This record gives sequence, structure tokens and C-alpha cells, in this order.
Amino acid sequence: MLTVRRPIPLYLVSFVVTGVALTLIGPSLDELRDRTGASISGIGSLFIALQLGFVAGAIAGGRLLDRFNGHRVYALGFGIVAVSMASIPLLNSVLSLLIAMALIGAATAMSDVAANTLLMWHLGADVGRTMNVLHLCFGIGALATPLIVSFGVNVAALSGAAGALLMAVWALGVPAPTAPSERRAEQSTATRLILFSAAAFFVLYVGVEIGFAGWIHTYSGEIGFSSSHQTWVTSTFWISFTVGRLVSAVVTGRFRPKVIIVAAMVLAIVAAAVLVVANGSPSGVWIGTAAIGLATAPQFPVMMAYLERRVKLSGSDTSWFMTAAGVGGFAFPYVIGQFLDSIGTVMFPWVVLVLACATLGMFARVNSVLGG
Repeated sequence: MLTVRRPIPLYLVSFVVTGVALTLIGPSLDELRDRTGASISGIGSLFIALQLGFVAGAIAGGRLLDRFNGHRVYALGFGIVAVSMASIPLLNSVLSLLIAMALIGAATAMSDVAANTLLMWHLGADVGRTMNVLHLCFGIGALATPLIVSFGVNVAALSGAAGALLMAVWALGVPAPTAPSERRAEQSTATRLILFSAAAFFVLYVGVEIGFAGWIHTYSGEIGFSSSHQTWVTSTFWISFTVGRLVSAVVTGRFRPKVIIVAAMVLAIVAAAVLVVANGSPSGVWIGTAAIGLATAPQFPVMMAYLERRVKLSGSDTSWFMTAAGVGGFAFPYVIGQFLDSIGTVMFPWVVLVLACATLGMFARVNSVLGG
């Protein structure tokens, strides 16, 4: 069978497109703020629209995946992304951008749930390394986004639309994996307690990742970075994030998922502490940004591989985690924006530190629920 008819290449390439779609807002905030005349907190509401859409799409996507052909769900999601991103150059008000971001969030969530679930169904216990590579591809897309946006938001949006349309067409030509009929001996049943505890982890984790990635561009500008340095400090996060995903893909299989994820969370706490101590010092911001990118990178894919080993997951079960990611993605960037607007930039590193500590605590809870 030709490579393009196999599901894994589709998932990997599509996650590059997803990385662009979901991280477009951060480096675009200043241009969109100028275009609309909105305040910092006003333009920050785009984060809320994106993530609220993501929550709705994740809930719907899991249920659709359990009932219909997985790649038709996949194609539907990317088709909506293509139309929504293509509309961005035509939009000049916050309200219209809110609608577009909500649609992008919902559609990417549908495809995100599908990719993670279908990959686990396809590879089973051997999913660990490929899951890390899948999320590495998201990092590659996110890394490219600030550089694409530097040519203009419209260029970035139209490029993303073209990529999404290609993914929709490709998905329709590839046979979709189906759910395994029986759970493995080492897997437990997905109880509500397990799903809720794991979902809480993803809420907090995404609060660190998306909250930091979304606001570091604005934060660095508020403390005196030039426009080019703002772009590059955002790129530094995503470069480090991409390196972290690559390292995680290499070491997966050599170390237990629990070891990798705990090490990553401890590094995130140390990195956030560096930002707090730096208190706006450029050297501290660069070092802390690079370290947080490296630390947050492995946590999502390794946690998914950890859960797949311990729990038999349906599409609806996986949607719990993606929904939780959406909740963290809209709640915490919004909170950070409010702090920046009302209290000042000093709160940014402290919020990141608190979230990083809470993430480690919640993983301990998940591990305990699953029997250690």
C-alpha cells in the first residue's frame, strides 16, 4: 500500500497544520489589535473564543468518532478550518474574529481527538514513540507560525487554509483504523474517576503551555523587548518546544512514561522560578523561555501514551482530555491577560509558576488513582 494511503503520514503532516492553526493568535495579537482598535484584554478574548470552540469541538468529535468513519470526521474538521482561516483577511472587527476563532477551535478539536484516538487504535501498546512524533509535528507547525506571521497575518491565515484543505482531501482517501474489540490485560476500564483526574491534569498542563506561548510575545514587549526580539523570544519557546518533543520521541521506550513526565514537570517548575527571579531581566527571560519550552513539550504526548497503557480508551474517553485541554486553553490565557491589564507584567511569571506546581500535583493524583 502506498505511503499516502497509510494513516500515520496523514496524522503527522496534519499536526503541522494544526500547530499553525492553534498558535496563530499569539504572534498575531499586535497586528489584530491595531486592525480592530481593541485593548489588550479585548483582543485577548480571541483566546477564549478559540478554546471555547475547542471544547465544543472536542465533545462533539469524540462522539462522532465512536459512530462514524474516523477519517470522515477528520476531513470535516479540516474543511471547516480551511474556510475559517481563509476568511481572516476579510475580518476587521473583534466580533467577526471571535466567530472565526471559535470555528477554528471547534474544527481543530475534532481533528485533534480523531488523530490521537485513531493513532492509539492503530498502534495500541506501541503508540508511545509515534505519539511523541505526532506532537513533535504540532511543535513544528507552532514553531513556523511566528515566522509566517512576520510576513503578515493574512499570509499566515491563507497558508493555513491551503494546508487544511489539503488535509481534508487526503483524509478522505485513506482507510481509517477502528477501535479494538477487547482491552489488554494491563488496561483497566475508563471509570469516571480516572477520566476526571486525567482531565484535570490536562487543564493545568495546557494552562502552562498555551498561557505561556500565547502571552510571552506581549509580555516581552511590555518589559521593553523590540518587535523583532518579541518575535524571536516566541520562536525560542517553540524551537525549544520542538527540541523537547524530539528528545522525548528518542527517549521514549528507554524510560517509563512516568519518569519522563515527572522530570519534565520538575524542569517546568525550575524554569518558571527562573522567570520569577529574573523579574524582567532579558537574560532571565530568554533562559526561562527556552527551559519552559523544553519542559512542556513531552508532557501531553507522554501522558497520552501513559494513559493508553493503563486504560482502554474510546473516542468519547479521549474527548475528555481534549475538552480539558480546551478549558485550560481558554481559562488561563484569559486570566493572564486580565492580570497583565489590571495588575501589571510582574504577575506573568508567578502565574506560570503556580500552574507548573499544580500540574505536578495533579499528575501525582492520577498516578495514585491508577495504582501507582
